[in-house]
Amino acid sequence: MTIDTKVNCNNCKFKIHHELNQLLGEGKWNININLPNKPLTFSDNANVEEVQDLLEEFKMNA
Repeated sequence: MTIDTKVNCNNCKFKIHHELNQLLGEGKWNININLPNKPLTFSDNANVEEVQDLLEEFKMNA
């Protein structure tokens, strides 16, 4: 699964990494900050709404 984010830099990625690790599992997600839409890729088994809520909490939802 891939969704767009507003994670613009490594500092932003660091701010949310602990929560993403808890929700999705360590090493089971990736945010490519080099692409314009800053896609977050994670397992299709994850709850997309929970991921979006987490991003919204950190104001990093696209």
